Amino acid sequence: MKLIEENRPRILKVCRVYAWNAADRDDLYQEILFQIWRALPGLKQDTHANTWLYRIAINTSISFVRRRAARGGPALALNHEQLTHHIESRQTRDDGAEEQLAQLYAAIARLNEVEKALVTLFLEDFSYDEMAEVLGLSASHVGVMLHRAKKKLLTLMQEAARE
Repeated sequence: MKLIEENRPRILKVCRVYAWNAADRDDLYQEILFQIWRALPGLKQDTHANTWLYRIAINTSISFVRRRAARGGPALALNHEQLTHHIESRQTRDDGAEEQLAQLYAAIARLNEVEKALVTLFLEDFSYDEMAEVLGLSASHVGVMLHRAKKKLLTLMQEAARE
């Protein structure tokens, strides 16, 4: 389907934010595709398809994480020790941009579910109104929450740089 193919990189980015290892990302990606397929008959012509797709991807990701946690399964996000190991393994490479990206994803993994969603949408250049539509919040509340998430992310990045 064209909509899914066009948005595949964005869906994969959501998966990377909510699921760190490849097996969990694959499971989550499949779950998102299944939920999109199930919801497709309800897609209205006047709906912004990308926003609709993001809403499904983020809601499915949050549900996926909660189901795993409720079953006592492994957490999808890395714990602090795994994050440190991942960052240190990346530091052996000379590519500073790759190291910064790894640190960013590690910091994002430590945010709560809504903050992860906000940061992901922000990085995809969604407007406050679009973020509000995806998350079911007011645009002004999105602005406040995004500001707090950015401050928290900055603090996490600074802590990681000191370690």
